[in-house]
Amino acid sequence: MVLSSAFLPNALEACDYKPLPPGAIAFGVAKVAFDICPKLVDISMDGKNNGTANLYNGFWWEKTVPERSQYSDNPDGSLSISFNASLATVPRTMVPGALPLIAGDRRFFVEFEVSLSDNYQDHFPAVWIMPIEHNQRGEDSYPPDEAGYERWLEIDVDEAGSTPGPMATAISWFGKWPNYHRLRSNPNLHNEKIDRTERHRFGAGFDPQNLTISFWYDDNLQYVASGGSVAAVARKQHFYALIDTWSHGLNVPYTMNVYRIRALVP
Repeated sequence: MVLSSAFLPNALEACDYKPLPPGAIAFGVAKVAFDICPKLVDISMDGKNNGTANLYNGFWWEKTVPERSQYSDNPDGSLSISFNASLATVPRTMVPGALPLIAGDRRFFVEFEVSLSDNYQDHFPAVWIMPIEHNQRGEDSYPPDEAGYERWLEIDVDEAGSTPGPMATAISWFGKWPNYHRLRSNPNLHNEKIDRTERHRFGAGFDPQNLTISFWYDDNLQYVASGGSVAAVARKQHFYALIDTWSHGLNVPYTMNVYRIRALVP
């Protein structure tokens, strides 16, 4: 399937055709919710929703907003994100952007295709998804919980620097700010090293019926998260994509190249 430019309001051109990811096929999801090969023109830099932006700079909880100079288009068609920058598919006001949210009450599969400028172990890039209900308004508080008590599911599709290879994690968060608690899944912390300067695809499939998350790397299943780390409250929530280029502490500059972000539903 090739999406028209009308589906992606700010895109200069649609993504080239690629077959469905095996993880999506295994999940039985083939309908494209969104499929974007991001460019600089896709990004709104004011953090507001003007109804046309596919991507927004910065996350709602960040005190410093990334600048336009931290993003650029590459000759190969990818979007370059420099160190300590971030992108989301919703604005910092935490209302829906141009790309649709992914409902947690049905199966879905998300996939990011990215690379890094180098393999330095301290780099801490991440591609992940979060529910829009977890926001500055505390909309992830549900009866009969007391006011201010929040619950949400974080799906880290991939994080670098903590393991030699890919690291995907499901995290169930709950509690009152600033005393949140969490239950994590258990990724392989001693896996085989990968070359992150090469293009890789990281995917996650959420099954709300069985409360599992299947994590994929380059079309291979990594593991399946289940139990307390996959919060049932996710069935009530609606997810968006996030990308960031942070550090584990040494703050050595690098860039992430983003080739594609796609989400598939039944």
